[in-house]
Amino acid sequence: MSRVFLIFFTLVLLPSLRADRAAEIAEIHVAVLGGRERIEALKSFRAEGHVLVASGAQVKFTMMAARPNQIRLETEKGGRTLVQGWDGSSVPWEFDTALWPPRYRDMVVGAARTFMVDAEFDDPLVAGEGRGFTLEYAGQFEADGRKMLRVLVTRRLVETFSLIVDEETCLIQMRVEQRESAGGRGIRVATHYADYRAVDGVLLPHTITLSIDGKVTQQTKIARIEGNPTLEDAFFSRPAPAPAVKTPMESDAKKPADPVPSDNR
Repeated sequence: MSRVFLIFFTLVLLPSLRADRAAEIAEIHVAVLGGRERIEALKSFRAEGHVLVASGAQVKFTMMAARPNQIRLETEKGGRTLVQGWDGSSVPWEFDTALWPPRYRDMVVGAARTFMVDAEFDDPLVAGEGRGFTLEYAGQFEADGRKMLRVLVTRRLVETFSLIVDEETCLIQMRVEQRESAGGRGIRVATHYADYRAVDGVLLPHTITLSIDGKVTQQTKIARIEGNPTLEDAFFSRPAPAPAVKTPMESDAKKPADPVPSDNR
């Protein structure tokens, strides 16, 4: 009989307890960020800063985002401008002045997939089931003398990753996931979040460090975030191609020829 109760606890009660603990962590996290009301009142933002890559080069960027998953990213380096955007429904697009002739085009599949995943306005602890996230508590550990909580996140039974939450502050410190490199190789991607500051009463990270297989590849430093700028939906959509401009010769070629005068006298 005792073994039956053990099986019942393992298969039924334990997952429920893990979900309850994850829900508790999410509730505290929302409160720490500023509360549900303030979070939902922040409907868009504009962020400016720079990205420091492993080679030491700096790339300036401006990012605009709006609920629930609209995003536009503009980067500039050495005279090259790259604009990428997604309206939350169609195919992500980009415009790169390094390519000739520069034109608006669909993003390649792998880059588009990552771009869409990263476009979520709220983190999974805030968004929860409403955006398709399932949370499960996965234990705790110590790092640099601080207790960390691990929350396993699954989205629509396809995407799975872990969130590392500081037990004391209940702020997300890191996101860890397995992704596929451009060459098809499995890689471990860790995104570290730090320097939380208030934007319209909501705490947002201002330093984001990306590591691949334990090696830092880039660090994003946000200098300024403006809350709730006016951003129309069309701002995130792929611009329609400009109509072709006809040259004077093309216009003349399409004109009907002047009638030949008759010689009836």
